[in-house]
Amino acid sequence: MRLGLALVPLAVAVAVAVAGCGEPAARPAPAGGRAAMPPPAAATPVATGPREHPLSLAIGYLRRDTMRKEAFERWRLAELEKAKRPGTVAGALRRALLARHLRQAEHDALRAIYERARADAGRLPGLRGAELRAVVGSADALAASGRLTAGRFAPVFLTLRRNDEFWRTAPLPAPAHRELFGRDPAVFQYYPGRGMQLQQLASWGRVNARLGVCRSGGRCPRRELRRALDRLVALGARRGRFVAWEYYFSFGGGTPPWISGMTQGTAIQALARGARVLRARRYRRTAVRALGAFRAPPPIGVSVPVAGGRHYLMYSFSPGQRVLNGDLQAITGLRDLAVLGRSRAARVLYRRGERAARVAVAGFDTGAWSLYSQSGRESTLDYHQLVGSFLANLCRRTDVPAYCTAERRFARYEREPPRIHLTRLTRLRAKRDTALRFSLSKVSSVRVRVTGAGGVAVARDMDVSRGTYTVPWTPTRRGRYRVLIAAQGPSGPPGVRAETVRVVRPKPRKRAAKLAQASKPEIAPLRKASTKRR
Repeated sequence: MRLGLALVPLAVAVAVAVAGCGEPAARPAPAGGRAAMPPPAAATPVATGPREHPLSLAIGYLRRDTMRKEAFERWRLAELEKAKRPGTVAGALRRALLARHLRQAEHDALRAIYERARADAGRLPGLRGAELRAVVGSADALAASGRLTAGRFAPVFLTLRRNDEFWRTAPLPAPAHRELFGRDPAVFQYYPGRGMQLQQLASWGRVNARLGVCRSGGRCPRRELRRALDRLVALGARRGRFVAWEYYFSFGGGTPPWISGMTQGTAIQALARGARVLRARRYRRTAVRALGAFRAPPPIGVSVPVAGGRHYLMYSFSPGQRVLNGDLQAITGLRDLAVLGRSRAARVLYRRGERAARVAVAGFDTGAWSLYSQSGRESTLDYHQLVGSFLANLCRRTDVPAYCTAERRFARYEREPPRIHLTRLTRLRAKRDTALRFSLSKVSSVRVRVTGAGGVAVARDMDVSRGTYTVPWTPTRRGRYRVLIAAQGPSGPPGVRAETVRVVRPKPRKRAAKLAQASKPEIAPLRKASTKRR
């Protein structure tokens, strides 16, 4: 009896599945109290199999379904093992479907995006087709290397979709052109030969700046900022054990996917600000998950040991290059997460990076301008001003003299003209080769002119960095010449150096004079002898 009572709930649960099978249920008793008779045999449905008790039939169905599921699971795992290295975009999508990272509808939608972009790349003419083919080729290369994982589908397929849309409909862009698509906060930038690429730094930078306005008391559209943060968070990818905002195109010798310490720091700063402004702790949790980039060495992360602490790379594929503006922004983002998000982990990473940065700042100061990279080329005006703003940010936050002094010096360099040193010109003779040698203190556009009585003797324009340069000159005649060197730096007034020089006649060559004198005595006797014979 107890067994029968225990099976009652199971029988009720499967009643719907077995309706119409087995013996019909008894009718309720009428008012007179007698049980209703079963319907006549003619009304009973004809059974298609052996007559079984409804409960045993339901158990059979459950066993059959279980066996089917187990068989499908064995097939799925076997197919997943075969697709371990898919090699193609379609294979990567199928593997994600088998691994249950995608639903069927999502798989079909992404497959359609890829197939359409590939088809349009073959149809579009000229530059449009070439740029779209480059983007499709990047996705193919990512899949061939096994790096097109499910966690990267969102940014990679968004790039495919935006490029397909852009190259079919938009005007041809100029290099470095940036584009927004509707209300999507993801910024795309044109890299010639590589198409329109997702520019993670620009995307996070826009949102970060707007959150900074919110913190300073300005207009703060919270709903819009929340949507923007959620969107950009979704464009991150799992990289090792942390979340990162990657780049999916070749750049500067690096192959995708690669990351930037500057981008990672800007994203962390925006998330820390968003958590405080929007009162949403999920942004702080995402920022903390992104800290792994500053612990891991390249090429996975951006952390490199240096004297005094750690340097955070601008490019994860270039461990030997140190870029000051990227390093300063990375440690600023870490500090803001440590303060606004009260993150101990961020504070530890900030201290390691800040100790190294304050020592390194002096190495980027040339005495007249800033260097873009350590022992490398000088900054453009935009990068010089950018690093000045980052130094000012750290000066306000820390009051460290190294940052405050460097910020003032860099600002002064913008107002100073280039310093020009012209090597003294002496012993100048007509029709003899010479050279104008001069040095510059900073990157400049230079104008070299030499003028004399006969007009302009030398005219040379060039764009050069700091250093020493030589301009050849051969005076055509004697007289006085005016030498003028004018240099215009990236900003500020031009520097000018002028000098008047004197060019004299060339001296006769001594060897030629000796030969002439030696030949005269030999010729004279011959002439006399010939006269006597006549």
